[in-house]
Amino acid sequence: MTKDKNPGDYEVGYGKPPKHTRFPPGQSGNPKGREKGKKGLKTDLAAELDARQTIQINGEKISGRRQRLAVRTLAMRAAAGDQKAQSIFFPLILQVLGVEDRGTGGQKLSPQDQAILDAMLDEAGDALDADETGSSNHDGEQGNEAGR
Repeated sequence: MTKDKNPGDYEVGYGKPPKHTRFPPGQSGNPKGREKGKKGLKTDLAAELDARQTIQINGEKISGRRQRLAVRTLAMRAAAGDQKAQSIFFPLILQVLGVEDRGTGGQKLSPQDQAILDAMLDEAGDALDADETGSSNHDGEQGNEAGR
């Protein structure tokens, strides 16, 4: 259809529904809309993290916000050597706090401390080189780990 034939006629297509199927002016396409009081996931998560709870750690009852208790529990498990907790906790620390020290800024080591650190790193490097060449293996076997 073209506009030349009849002024009431128009092209129907994508984004141009026929006039008889359109919502009349003032009527919504979603008359019920979102229910009042409905919240999104972000709001629900914030509310759950902000809720208070009491937990028991080593026989001691501790009360607080769930977010704080979760961080405390994760930190305690990571400090106790739980590798799974550490794999979650350390990246979280880096993401939230960054890599900078929380002290007064970067501090340089004394020359004596730097010498000790350099010596330890050299020894660790030598041990790593020896292990890679196959001269020492924890199983007492000779060979390269990649060949297994």
